[in-house]
Amino acid sequence: MNAEHINPFIQGAQRVIDTICGERPNLGKVFIKNPPYKPQTIGVEVAIIGAITGSVVFIMEIDTGCYLASKMMMGAPVPELDPMSQSALCELANMISGNVATVFSEKGILTDITPPKFFNNSYPPLPTTVVCVPLLLQTGNIFEVDVCLQLT
Repeated sequence: MNAEHINPFIQGAQRVIDTICGERPNLGKVFIKNPPYKPQTIGVEVAIIGAITGSVVFIMEIDTGCYLASKMMMGAPVPELDPMSQSALCELANMISGNVATVFSEKGILTDITPPKFFNNSYPPLPTTVVCVPLLLQTGNIFEVDVCLQLT
């Protein structure tokens, strides 16, 4: 994977979180993760299909998920990740992934996305290394974007 394929995920996540949650996260140090992947607190996976295939997994701690879900629900308190807040996080992942697909389309790379899947205390089975993009929120929490792509 090269920066041309990773940058849309960074830009898309920053843009959507800024627009929907009212804060622009800062980019942390990007790094590579290798399998096997250890279970994560919570995550949302969206598959990418088309000229580029693979997955993007949005990883966070429970308190980060509650914080983002609260922001998406106009500041309503979110003390736990109930089905409504899980749905909000899936929609956040869907919006980010749709934004990324649009950026790829503008570059002539046609892709589509699948509906998001919520994971609790697990990590989806990915076949290869991932590029991990940590985004730092104002609270100090981390919203991690793990990108696993193959050109077809």
